[in-house]
Amino acid sequence: MPYEIYKLLHVVGLLLLFLGMGGQLLGAGSERGHAPKGTATLHAVGLLAMLVGGFGMMARLGVQWPWPGWLITKLGVWLTIGALPVVVRRQLIPHSLAWLVAAVLGGFAAWLAISKPF
Repeated sequence: MPYEIYKLLHVVGLLLLFLGMGGQLLGAGSERGHAPKGTATLHAVGLLAMLVGGFGMMARLGVQWPWPGWLITKLGVWLTIGALPVVVRRQLIPHSLAWLVAAVLGGFAAWLAISKPF
């Protein structure tokens, strides 16, 4: 597939990821204490789409092992964002802090992708 298709898949995955995570974090802060059922699915599908799109872009760009530091860091950010709703659900951090963490990690991942600093 062309690079542009992988990039589109990556961006759509990003939208689904944050849409699902936002729903889960809103649900965690509600009186019911849990999110609507579809939000976890959106989060998971978004994570998968981002992973497939990201690895597809890497292949098209010819990135080989050893991966650059920015890419390894982005995978760490991806794992952290993937685990964030679980951490909130288990009440390890408050949902209000999770909003800030999600925004900072999302911005950091975007900066890594754009600037590729290391």
